[in-house]
Order: sequence, then C-alpha cells, then structure tokens
Amino acid sequence: MHHWKFSALAAAAIACASFYTSDASALALGRITVRSALGEPLRAEIDIPQITPAEADSFRATTASADAFRAQGMEYTQAMNGLQIQLQRRPDGRAVLALSSDRPVNEPFLDLVLDANWGSGRIVRSYTMLFDPPELRRAAPAVTAPAQIAA
Repeated sequence: MHHWKFSALAAAAIACASFYTSDASALALGRITVRSALGEPLRAEIDIPQITPAEADSFRATTASADAFRAQGMEYTQAMNGLQIQLQRRPDGRAVLALSSDRPVNEPFLDLVLDANWGSGRIVRSYTMLFDPPELRRAAPAVTAPAQIAA
C-alpha cells in the first residue's frame, strides 16, 4: 500500500509538470532600423522577434526617464520629448515598434533608452541611432514599366 501512495504522488507530480510551460521564448527587443535622414522627423523601427497575443495585449513601451538614460551612460536630449512609440504588426505577421516624432533630428546620432512592460515582464534597452545626411541616403531604384508595342 505504501508503494501505491508513492506511485500516485509521482503520477500527480508528472501530471502537474506537464501543464507547466517554460517561458523559453521570452519577449525581447531586437535591432533598430532608422528610416529617416538628418534634418527629417524621426522614423525608426525596432524588431520584436517573438511576441504572443497575450504579451501584445498588455505591451507598453515608453522613453525611459532621464535617470535611466544616465544609468545607461547615455544622454537624454530634448528630441526624446514627444517621441511616439507604437506596436505594429506587419503584413508578414512580424511585430515591430514604430518610433516617430514631429520634430526634425538635427544631430548625427541620438541615444534612446526604452522601457517596455507587459503582463509578465519588463525590459530596459538602449540604442544609438545614426542619421545620415539626406544626400547620402540610397535612392530607391526607379521602377519602369516595360515598353508596350502596339500591334
């Protein structure tokens, strides 16, 4: 009978363990892509490699406080005031944080510290964005329609 109690306890422990799922794919903020040039309003995107629907529902990202910038060894500038941060889903299903501002960026680089929170976690991540002069940006390739031959 003692052997039966142990087996029942072991079976219960295994059953409980099977309901547990580890958070091996914890939410992370990926690389940043700057889409604007020097002298233009800020437009950038930060990749979010994996985000569950539950995380997306509770996800909030803001510019960190000036103290958080200092703690990261970065300078908080006035360009951070009015920065808009929005979680977006691309047509291919990929999630990104879209960063935008109404003010033009007049410095060649800009430090950013993000404070992101969601239902089960928090992350603080720093970035340095580099802004090329508009004349150095690669122009989009021209698309031409094939010539039509009249019959």
